[in-house]
Amino acid sequence: MSIIKIRNLVKKYHILEKEFSVLDGLDMDVEEGEIFSIEGKSGIGKSTLLNILGAMDSFDSGEVEVCGTNLSDMDERGKESFRAEKIAFIFQHHLLLPDFSALENVSIPLLIKGYSTSKAEKEAISMLEKVGLKERIHSHPSQLSGGESARVGVARALVAGKKLILADEPTGNLDRENSRNLMGLIQELQKDLRFSLILVTHDMELAALAHKRNQIFQGKLKPASVPQTV
Repeated sequence: MSIIKIRNLVKKYHILEKEFSVLDGLDMDVEEGEIFSIEGKSGIGKSTLLNILGAMDSFDSGEVEVCGTNLSDMDERGKESFRAEKIAFIFQHHLLLPDFSALENVSIPLLIKGYSTSKAEKEAISMLEKVGLKERIHSHPSQLSGGESARVGVARALVAGKKLILADEPTGNLDRENSRNLMGLIQELQKDLRFSLILVTHDMELAALAHKRNQIFQGKLKPASVPQTV
């Protein structure tokens, strides 16, 4: 069953009185439980597409259906509700609240959903244990390494049980060892929790985790060219 269905998506920008189509008739289908990568160089439209999927950016024409919701005619209040209920984000720079502990950062999505503080903390602790941070739940972002901060970001995205996760360069701010550790963690959690993951990246090792690899070319999606091994 499709969790994302896009037909003929067009997104234009106007710069110095000139019009540019960054997405030009793009089609996209993602099934439930898939890891779907969008690869390519900076400026080609990867993050633009991700922002449209997350109802963070508008588009000029086309049909965009995400988690059974048509995003075409949604007002700002509807977009806010959609994001809160349907999807979660993993960011390159983690965007943790500096004055909050790991436990408090991961509890926030549950508190927004109306959980009591005690129930939210219980669920947050369980998720932090899943990402290997049992001993760091009371640490603040300034006390965490880059790899640990990335794991808190993953825990925060997954704690509310949403079925679609949008990840924008999740390993882009990490060294190679921490990148590989995070890649393994994401793959393990995806197999366990069965969420769908849209993965925007230029990291070929990370993209190799995907069930379907794609790249944006001339405003459209096409299967990514995968290096052959011998």
